[in-house]
Amino acid sequence: MAETRRKKQAAGMMHGRAEEISEILKLLGNPQRLLIASLLCEGEYAVSEIEEKLGIRQPTLSQQLGALREAGVIEGRREAKAVIYHLADEQTRHLLDALHRIFSPEGLAAQTSPRPRVASSAGAASFARVATQGAR
Repeated sequence: MAETRRKKQAAGMMHGRAEEISEILKLLGNPQRLLIASLLCEGEYAVSEIEEKLGIRQPTLSQQLGALREAGVIEGRREAKAVIYHLADEQTRHLLDALHRIFSPEGLAAQTSPRPRVASSAGAASFARVATQGAR
């Protein structure tokens, strides 16, 4: 009974904030912005360090930093000629932490429910699950 009530409350909260949540997911749905935000979960980085670590070149990096800054996900401060960025939004930090736990090699190994096997039939295409390398 309590479990059902908790699920209904969670669904109600999600319903009320679905637009906001959708916008955050869209923002982080861009691979470059996701990588930048993930890197900034580790700490502060200058623009030149972000460029070097992620291999995202100017002006693309500036564009993606601008989108994250405008959304309030990151903040920057000027230090001499460098701009230093850090993750400013705790909700985004929690979301990225959850993604890291889920998609890290340890997180994937910890998922104990095996995927159902599908028998192939003659003429049907066969697909392989491709494992990706760890984050850059």
